[in-house]
Amino acid sequence: MFRSFSGFKAQYQDLTLVVVSEFNEWKVVVRGPGVLIQGERQFDPAKAKQHALAIAQCYVREEEHQEAPLPSEVEWTESGRHDWLVWRG
Repeated sequence: MFRSFSGFKAQYQDLTLVVVSEFNEWKVVVRGPGVLIQGERQFDPAKAKQHALAIAQCYVREEEHQEAPLPSEVEWTESGRHDWLVWRG
């Protein structure tokens, strides 16, 4: 089943960073062309955003062999009603 999510998203180069509120935890997902990375769950939205950014920076450095841009270049926006998360229950 599909459901919209409540949380935040940001772009970091060609990666989309997503933090999703699930009960009292925040799920962290980083996705891009040919890659989907699930991070560790966090208990604070700010920590979830930091974790997502750290994953993205590490991926860009290690897998794409590029210099990672500074975190100040990332702008987080709230998810909207057209943002969807696949949920299999």
